[in-house]
Amino acid sequence: MIIIQSKYVRDIVADAGLTQCKATNTPLPAGLQLKAASGQQLSNPEPYRRLLGRLLYLSFTRPDICHATQQLSQFMQFPSQNHWEPALHLVRYLKGTLYRGLHFNSNNNFTLEAYCDADWVTCKETRKSLTGYCIFLGGSLISWKTKKQTTVSWSTAEAEYRSMSSTTCELIWIHSLLKDLKINIQTPISFYCDNQAALYITANPVFH
Repeated sequence: MIIIQSKYVRDIVADAGLTQCKATNTPLPAGLQLKAASGQQLSNPEPYRRLLGRLLYLSFTRPDICHATQQLSQFMQFPSQNHWEPALHLVRYLKGTLYRGLHFNSNNNFTLEAYCDADWVTCKETRKSLTGYCIFLGGSLISWKTKKQTTVSWSTAEAEYRSMSSTTCELIWIHSLLKDLKINIQTPISFYCDNQAALYITANPVFH
């Protein structure tokens, strides 16, 4: 089964006036660094807020735009021209990926797998890092998130460890939900992280 929102994407592209535009290959321009106080502030912020609200709803079935919408939604209160242009760039990306969505396998495999990562000091203004994770059930993506961490991490290992903590909380909740639905989940659950320091801290009971 595949869940897509192609008509909803068409409406977003049409409302943005980009029906005849050229599609882009990435949700955001490479190396883009967004800042709050940059560029000329939009005289009417409502179109930006409306567009971001629709993109946030679309991200429920489009994990590939999760990071981009998280970055752009930080500036909904005082958006500027420097925020509006990347938002239109994201709409052009959607135009070229109209039929992407979520695929769910029709099998009886109820194996959970989790992947997490962190981007250290993503926000140059607050020095906060970014948490990202995705969780699969039987090969089908069922949960994902990109979110700025609430506290400042002093190192990449700490940022990765906080990301692992957030992913673990989500895993515990999903496991409890499936248990209530009488679905037996194989344990231990596979959990993947690419930071060796964070893995060493996790595996060492002295540091717990």
